[in-house]
Amino acid sequence: MKKIILFIFIISAFLFQTGICGSIEVKNAIIYAAPPKANNGGAFMEIKNLTDKEMVLIGAENNVSRVTELHTHIEEQGMKKMVQVKEIKIAPKSSAVLKRGGDHIMLINLKKPLNAGDTVNIKLIFSNNEMVNVDNIKVVKP
Repeated sequence: MKKIILFIFIISAFLFQTGICGSIEVKNAIIYAAPPKANNGGAFMEIKNLTDKEMVLIGAENNVSRVTELHTHIEEQGMKKMVQVKEIKIAPKSSAVLKRGGDHIMLINLKKPLNAGDTVNIKLIFSNNEMVNVDNIKVVKP
């Protein structure tokens, strides 16, 4: 019995650590190192909806900035600009790819510079009250 409980605990910890949590799987999470005086950074990843229902990312929290927002890029009068969005929808059995120049998570008002080799923890918050922790996201050189 003890071995079964230990096995379940180890598997649960692995799934939690890798960003697989029930309805959502997170892959390829990355943050690019910011210049030393930068106040903001961005987080990028693939968020896979494993369910038959639409999932809606409505927020995020992290351990390196004072504010976390969902953002995208739009073209306005021939210029691309970044804007905050309220949500990022993920179709059933589909993925949302958060990437530079598209949807992403903004880390605003950094507590300290993001340097290559650092790690960041982000909690993704969904409209169905599900939360997914994505821990130890590597900061890499751009």
